Amino acid sequence: MAWNATDVIGVNFTAVDTTPQFPLGLKVSGRNTSNGYLGEFVYMKGVASTAAGNWALLNYDDGSTTLLQDGAIGPAGIAMAATIASTYGWYQVRGKASGLLKASVADNAGLYAQAASSAGTAGATGSGLSEIIGARAAAASGSSAANTEVEINYPVLGKSAG
Repeated sequence: MAWNATDVIGVNFTAVDTTPQFPLGLKVSGRNTSNGYLGEFVYMKGVASTAAGNWALLNYDDGSTTLLQDGAIGPAGIAMAATIASTYGWYQVRGKASGLLKASVADNAGLYAQAASSAGTAGATGSGLSEIIGARAAAASGSSAANTEVEINYPVLGKSAG
């Protein structure tokens, strides 16, 4: 999905920066160039092994991220590019997005963080109690893990009462 910023000039949501080009934690709205959907993005520091579509926890205190995994708590977003360690980039926090889902996730399924061995991936079930509140699949995933359309509205990783 290609996006254009609607409120800040010079934003490329898929750019990976080696030095910060915007204040960490800056939120920017964007419009999808193919379907007109609106989204919101936040500028953060990357973490090792991040690929486009990975789910990440967002630490607004210092602008850092960690790949989403079961047992963690906090705000989450989806990496727009491979924002690895020592780089900076954009994470989507609202709208239709392309997020990494495990195989065989049904359309409209609620999403859960996965074990550390699958960090950065969401699935329809979790090994623990870490539900991604404010996120659901917007299409069924295929027979293997892949970036799949999801709907997010300021997702937060929390402990479900299961």
